[in-house]
Amino acid sequence: MYGHIHIILKDLINVSFSAEKWAEILARSGFEEEQILESVQHPDEVSFQLLGATCEVTGLDLEEVLEAFGRHFIEFTLQSGYGRLFKALGNSFPSFVANVNYLHNHLERQHPHALFPYIEVVHEDGQNSMELHYSSTRSGMKKIVVGTLTELGRQMFDLEVSMVEQQSPRYFQRDMVNSGHRAASWCVSWKPVEGVTSSSSSSSRQAKMSFPELHFAMMDLGKFLNSSFFDPFSCCRQQFQLRECISASPSEAERKFAEVQGLSLDRQEEILLRATPASCLAAAWTDDHMKTCRKFWSSSVGTSSNYALSHDADWVDVFVSHSWQPPVDWEQMMGPDVDYAEIKAATLAVMAKDVATAQRSLQEWGQITFWVDKACIAQDHAELKAMSIKLLDNFIAKCDSMCVLFTWTYLERLWCVYEWACVLVHKPTEKVHLQTELFVKEETLPLYLGAVRNFSLANTKCGFEEDRRVLEAKINEAYVSKDHFEVLVQATVIALMARSMAFRAGRSPKLYETYYQPWVTLARDLGMNDLANALGSCDCLTWRRVSSISSSNCGAMRRTSSSLSANSTTETKDIVSPSSDRSQVVTPECHYDLMQMSIGVNSLAFHEVISDWFEIDVVPILAKFQETSTK
Repeated sequence: MYGHIHIILKDLINVSFSAEKWAEILARSGFEEEQILESVQHPDEVSFQLLGATCEVTGLDLEEVLEAFGRHFIEFTLQSGYGRLFKALGNSFPSFVANVNYLHNHLERQHPHALFPYIEVVHEDGQNSMELHYSSTRSGMKKIVVGTLTELGRQMFDLEVSMVEQQSPRYFQRDMVNSGHRAASWCVSWKPVEGVTSSSSSSSRQAKMSFPELHFAMMDLGKFLNSSFFDPFSCCRQQFQLRECISASPSEAERKFAEVQGLSLDRQEEILLRATPASCLAAAWTDDHMKTCRKFWSSSVGTSSNYALSHDADWVDVFVSHSWQPPVDWEQMMGPDVDYAEIKAATLAVMAKDVATAQRSLQEWGQITFWVDKACIAQDHAELKAMSIKLLDNFIAKCDSMCVLFTWTYLERLWCVYEWACVLVHKPTEKVHLQTELFVKEETLPLYLGAVRNFSLANTKCGFEEDRRVLEAKINEAYVSKDHFEVLVQATVIALMARSMAFRAGRSPKLYETYYQPWVTLARDLGMNDLANALGSCDCLTWRRVSSISSSNCGAMRRTSSSLSANSTTETKDIVSPSSDRSQVVTPECHYDLMQMSIGVNSLAFHEVISDWFEIDVVPILAKFQETSTK
């Protein structure tokens, strides 16, 4: 467990008992305080040993300690300043609880060895009760759930929550592949706390903050000992770094324009290619410079100070493709308090951290470079801007990958489609990364499916009709026909959306049916049977379970090519690393025993397995589409 769990346990003992009791618990457990409070992943045995010592010192049994801890977890978090963030999970008690899964899914990207439970909620609108099904890789932790939810209802929704344990449905036990001690179910009911007005106690009480806002803040919760919450100097450091980003000369555009006069396109490309550090454009929700990033993303109008955010470059890590305008139904789909500009800044911070983790180290994510039009093209210098736009295709070729902030109206924007047309000429499909986590939910999923099914160049929108001729010229130059291009766009979007949804779908069969299966069905509906078969070979539910970690570090698990489709060419893929030489093989016969072990998911390993599958099974199918579509 992460160190902040031990911090909360310490606070519980100090508040409910005394500092002397905490010192006695440390002595009995044999740990030094500095060791167990460090904000890193600790073996579960450390936490369980602390809990055992707590029972001995306080005279409480384990279930009483766990329930008290669950209650204090909510109290501690709210008092630490995260109250507004917690309220973003949902505007009613049942929706709040149901959305916890999405939070856990995102947190895995920042804490790959953390063990998050799965929660399923069955609730009918208007009812003051629900069924709650809970599954965890850890046994004996049910009382934490009871303490957390009862205190959550009281503190945030002014509700008195009652939980009666009941038998878990057979489908839940079967689908979770859990033994009885890891799955639990309750009938949860609630009523307003006496003395509280109905306007504040209703189960539909409005949250003060959106779920996406919570997501980005909570991604850093596990590391909050290293954040500005505990470091009064970090704000000054970040502001200094930001000032460094914008210290370039305001005459930079004029100097560049004079330099490229009379040069060939290749030389112009070398001189005009620029890159912007992620630290200037991206921010986790709790970062001090989020306001500055939000201002940047709030308008497409660029200035010399925006151009000064970028610097000369020979190569760029990520090309950012996006629409400056949110979908017209953004507020209806996402909520009135969700800021499109903030979502962009925070999403790019996640992307930068993913790239940094793969290429360098997480701590260096601010050095990852982005190509963003507003910062890398001199927007207020007409001649230089025109030159740079003509070189857009060349700039994309000089970027290692493309990040798409993929809303459900992305395919309606002509310039977005133009960038897609360019990248499919220069990059393999696996180099395109759709950032969809915050945009895709049950309400918006049908909009995505409809946008892909009905995609047509004729339906794309642009500010000036002459821009359409630019796109048509690009398609005539690089593609066999407009129809071939449209089919290629549909195929690549379906495949990339399926890859994105596979990470979410691996958590449960319900999520698989809701978010992954529709993309397989759409491929088949459009006559792309080979693609549908390749997507259907994704066994993300099993792969997630097999992508495991254990306290005993029992070695790497591998999967063989027999678990892939007929397109597979690699004999064996290591589930932890494609280059690993560890050879323990997991066969179907030992899957059941493996799942009964006290293990959890290694999210990095799971992501690598999904990436392996995509490259082995899906990319060859997409390559055939590209071969038949491009000249």
